[in-house]
Amino acid sequence: MARNIRRPILIGVVLLCLASAGAVTLMTRSRRDGIPRSFAREMTWVKCRNPRCNAEYEISKKDYFVYVEKNQDWRSAGAPALVCEICGEPSIYRAVKCEGCGFVFEMGSVPLDYQDRCPRCKFSRLEHDKKQNGRDG
Repeated sequence: MARNIRRPILIGVVLLCLASAGAVTLMTRSRRDGIPRSFAREMTWVKCRNPRCNAEYEISKKDYFVYVEKNQDWRSAGAPALVCEICGEPSIYRAVKCEGCGFVFEMGSVPLDYQDRCPRCKFSRLEHDKKQNGRDG
């Protein structure tokens, strides 16, 4: 009797392992070098900290994250600076373009708040979406 019960349990365990291996394979194939493939098509804003330049422009998320991954100093809490296409200085950091007023600013400009909070008009897409979904609190 015990043998009849063990067999379906073992078959279930084997099937669960195969399903898990398939899921891991699918998730891994959608990334290359730890960067999602969709990032090649998506853009992100960047802003130059050089006061003589103050350039702001978009680059592909893939280019941004590949650079950060290759140049990250794991002793540092922040991302490394990219080289500015305009002034040539290593002074480019990830930014956000405010959907409220259009101002481009570095992520996390408003301390202890949503990282996309605009320092000018105080709009935050993250906060807005959270309120729309009824999860405010």
